[in-house]
Amino acid sequence: MYYRIPKKLLLLIVFLFSLGLSGYSDNEKLPGTKKLKDLNQQVTELLDQEPEKALTLANEALKLANETGNKADKAYALKNLGNVHYYIANYRQSLEYFEQALTIYKQIEDKDGIGSTLNNSGLILELQGDYSGALKRYIEASTIFSNISNEKKLALSYTNIGNVYYTLGRYDKSLDYLSQALRIQEKSGDSLGLSKSYNNIGNIYLSVGDQKLAFDFYHKAELINKSMNNLKSLAISYNNLGTALQGQGKIKEALEYNRLSIEISRRINDQAGIISSLTNIGNIYLAEGDLSQALINYKEALRLSNDNEDRYQHASILSNLASLRIKQNELDEAISLLNESLKFAEKAGSDVLLLEIYANLSEAWQQKGDYKRAFDFLTKHKKNVDSIYNLESAERLNRLRVSFESEETERDNQLLRQQNIFSQLALKRQQTIRNLLIAISVIIIVFTTFLLSLYQSKKRKNELLAERTNQIIQQKDELDKLYKEQFKQNETKNKFFSIVAHDLKSPFQSILGFSELLSSEYDYLTETQRREAATNILNVSNDTFRLIENLLEWGRTQTGAVRAVFKTFIVRDLALDTLPLFQTQLKKKDIQLTYDLPPLLQAWADPDMIMTVLRNLLSNAIKFTPVGGNIHLSASQSDEMVRFSVKDTGTGMSPDILERLFTFDPKVQRAGTMGERGTGLGLALCLEFMELNHGIIKVESEPGKGSTFTMIMQPVSRRPRD
Repeated sequence: MYYRIPKKLLLLIVFLFSLGLSGYSDNEKLPGTKKLKDLNQQVTELLDQEPEKALTLANEALKLANETGNKADKAYALKNLGNVHYYIANYRQSLEYFEQALTIYKQIEDKDGIGSTLNNSGLILELQGDYSGALKRYIEASTIFSNISNEKKLALSYTNIGNVYYTLGRYDKSLDYLSQALRIQEKSGDSLGLSKSYNNIGNIYLSVGDQKLAFDFYHKAELINKSMNNLKSLAISYNNLGTALQGQGKIKEALEYNRLSIEISRRINDQAGIISSLTNIGNIYLAEGDLSQALINYKEALRLSNDNEDRYQHASILSNLASLRIKQNELDEAISLLNESLKFAEKAGSDVLLLEIYANLSEAWQQKGDYKRAFDFLTKHKKNVDSIYNLESAERLNRLRVSFESEETERDNQLLRQQNIFSQLALKRQQTIRNLLIAISVIIIVFTTFLLSLYQSKKRKNELLAERTNQIIQQKDELDKLYKEQFKQNETKNKFFSIVAHDLKSPFQSILGFSELLSSEYDYLTETQRREAATNILNVSNDTFRLIENLLEWGRTQTGAVRAVFKTFIVRDLALDTLPLFQTQLKKKDIQLTYDLPPLLQAWADPDMIMTVLRNLLSNAIKFTPVGGNIHLSASQSDEMVRFSVKDTGTGMSPDILERLFTFDPKVQRAGTMGERGTGLGLALCLEFMELNHGIIKVESEPGKGSTFTMIMQPVSRRPRD
């Protein structure tokens, strides 16, 4: 079993690291760049938690860049779109955006932009198995960054080159480039880069069988990632530590580290990390002979990888699953899985993956009894072993290893020497510092006391000023509020009095007209005509009287002169006392009035006010009910409240009218079914009377279906006890 770290885990951490290095190069002063820079910064911050929102902002940035017409802005926006599509695993679209950005960067000769885009597009090619194309771009990027002296991005390019050589099985070249990257990162204090390099170098030592040294490098990476709270990189470190511990035979610890890696990967939705750890756990169970558990983990890893474009990872899982099927003597399925994996490995030229596939195919054909094919694949396996582990490469790898370890030892010794020198200097400086501290402390105490005194004085003055300012502001706000309320009240009253003046003028004109007719033409009128004129005068006088009565009642409520006198009364009796007032109107319109009023139902309110409300509601019901219609009175007690309803079969009201029903809005006023007019004062008075009685009035109405007005009053149980 070969211990391999899935490519997508390596590429993901490299990609995330590259995001921090992808900025505007020398164009930050160009028009529109500030807003674009803010947008692209938001995209980078949202990638981890809200990738869909990041995609929306990236598209918005590209649109803005197109509007400004600035090529540098557009190239950066395209590159950022490529980053987002990489993160959401849309690799083909990501590569297209990187290529567009690269074309523009070359047109404007932006070296930094060219190098960064070459690195990013190389990651896509590497993920797709085009190692030659990826290597070409990484090397070109490293040349650019070396020429413009960008050490940080040069280290990133060296890391990318080292990773490709690692995948191709060229461990000597891989360690060479990774060591160069590590030296730059140590010099610049690049913690994230160091973490990545430690992981990559650990991978090389793991692949050549040195699990102990691999574990040490993985542990260094783990400590850095913990200190930075970098969850993605920490999950990768746990994954790698688990693989190294498996190689040392520490199975329990290996399983624990892989489970920790899965836990973090699930928390941050890192599918590649989950797949890798599931595969590693499957490898552990396979090595321990627990084939059922191994199969469960391999199948879950394979299911997840089907939705992933990382073909290397998918091919590696197929090879591992084939190893399991060979042990289960499922040879045909094993060979089928290996052939599928072989297609990718041969196309990509991945000698390390081919090494494992050839070994498994040789074993499978041997067990089937086809010794010729078994020998052919064994020969290919031996050839790959010789290619990867030839003497020259082994010696070069060993020299690099010794050189690297020597440099580490020298750095440690130099650090110790520096620490000793610093200790001696510190001892000599302690006495001087102590004396200075005493003198400075005295000065500070005196000066601080003086400053505190000034501060307290200024603070008291500021507090007093702030208090007075707040008082002025509050007074101003109150005056503004009073002014607005007064203005609104005056506006309402002006509108109301205009309506009342008109509605008082009309009936008086009618009375004068009929009176003049009777006076001047009395002898010429028939008895019927005289009676009709007298009846009209009576009706108009009654309407005018009710209007004046409502007006007076409303005026009293506005001055605060009206107080509710609460009494116990029987609802049915109050209603029956009110009905005779409307017999003439009911008869005139042939309206049928019915009621369902419990004989003993009592309420606690001012009966005179409630009767006024009932009169207005009945008057409105008759006004808007057509000839031959129905009005029904009902009362009940529920939810500790008394409900008294007036329901009619009239014209009903639209929602727009219902919203303004209890106001003096002229748009609410409508003529009755026989042309009856009103001011709208009655309903406004009803609302105020119900509020004075601690009750409410509700309305239900639909156009053409009539209306129901419900008075909700307190029951007798609310009456205060003596």
